[in-house]
Amino acid sequence: MRKKKWTNCPSCGARKSMQARKNLTERVHPAGYPPLDIKGLDGQFCESCGEGFWSLKSERRIARLLAEHMARHDATRVVAAELASVQEAAKAMQVTVQGVHKMMDEGRLRYVFAGGSRLPIRKDLKDMAKTRHRSLRHD
Repeated sequence: MRKKKWTNCPSCGARKSMQARKNLTERVHPAGYPPLDIKGLDGQFCESCGEGFWSLKSERRIARLLAEHMARHDATRVVAAELASVQEAAKAMQVTVQGVHKMMDEGRLRYVFAGGSRLPIRKDLKDMAKTRHRSLRHD
């Protein structure tokens, strides 16, 4: 099912209406940030209702580029005292350094670019650590 080719629309039910499309551009409007155009996307869309979905590869690309866009913009408004090192983030969230980088890549952990490095935002670390700690207690 990873690369399932849809024929019938899962939204409206139209038969044989799903078409694969490639090399699309999507304009994303994140709240509080300038819009971002993301090129080179692909997915499957219904010719009847217009609904559709991105491929897994495109979803990951959107998340990564959106996180990077927000990080570059946040770098102009976040002060150095609000930043943490990747090692500090790993310790606070009880994950590996690679796990922190993966969360930043996937857009699950906000960061900024400072001095050519990606640095997590300390406030977001505290929020994520609390959430993670709560979910571990309930498991």
